[in-house]
Amino acid sequence: MNRRAQVVQSIVITLVVAIASAVLRSAQDPLSAAKDLYASAAYEDALSTLSRIDADAAAPELSRQVDEYRAFCLYALGRTREAESAAETMIRRQPLARLDAADASPRLESMFSDVRKRLLPSLIREQFRAARTAIDQKSYGAAEPRLTHAREMILEAQKLGVKDDGLGDLSDLVDGFLGLIQSASEQRAAAQPVAIVASNTTAQAPPAPAAPTPSRPVATQTAPAASRPSAAARAADAEPAYTIDDEGVTPPLTIQQRMPAMPPQLQTIARAVHARGLLDIVIDDTGRVVDAKIRQSLNAVFDPLVLRSARDWKYRPAVKDGVAVRFVKTILLLP
Repeated sequence: MNRRAQVVQSIVITLVVAIASAVLRSAQDPLSAAKDLYASAAYEDALSTLSRIDADAAAPELSRQVDEYRAFCLYALGRTREAESAAETMIRRQPLARLDAADASPRLESMFSDVRKRLLPSLIREQFRAARTAIDQKSYGAAEPRLTHAREMILEAQKLGVKDDGLGDLSDLVDGFLGLIQSASEQRAAAQPVAIVASNTTAQAPPAPAAPTPSRPVATQTAPAASRPSAAARAADAEPAYTIDDEGVTPPLTIQQRMPAMPPQLQTIARAVHARGLLDIVIDDTGRVVDAKIRQSLNAVFDPLVLRSARDWKYRPAVKDGVAVRFVKTILLLP
């Protein structure tokens, strides 16, 4: 037997032993077996082994690796679309998960990066929508982790150079809502009753606590209008009004959005309690503000000034599919 034949025989024996070893291990550790099969270029066998793992019911780390190596095998077999679909499944489960550096080639890294760039805008909006719903229900504990995750994804999208006209506004709102939650938490902590420790002398009844200042029902506070249905109601009946949550919509561009000056005394009070407010405005397809509503009060005296100013604000209207559309813009109010 010549030298070349001996080398070929040695390689074949090595591969057979590796595959046999992986198959023997697969009954106890299918993921490790699949990795060994992938390393031996036995991609079809690796896919067959991975199919025996229920990734949907598995722990997050196991699920990630199953999706990852399924994509690796499909990509190696030239089944690029199926590989991208597997990568999409992994990224939807864990948007910021990183690849196994040992087996991820530059081409695989590039493929996963492209899929992540495509998915991040929708994933960010999903988290933001769920967080905003929780905030509207005063479920701040449920909203905070979603907002934090959305902020992490926004940073990743910026690092990857994702092109999305709404990410800037989303970033501002995510930070604003997180600040709103922190402010609410601080106010709740300040409102906790303080335990009164009796002295050794004659006990005296503690003074009655001052009644807390009730928060204003901000949902009913809107800009003055004639006695007819509000523009927001007409927009809902006539045509859809889009928001920053909607994909494929270019948000309005500000032409003039001048906030009224807050009196110094009010500003001092608002800053002392870390007050933050939220304003919703409806911008029509010509860029005019046709309705305004305070969602979260900044200050009971200052809120009406903001609503009056909002009537004069001007924008370049939002655009969807090349057509100007109505848009509900949420603005963070700070002292």
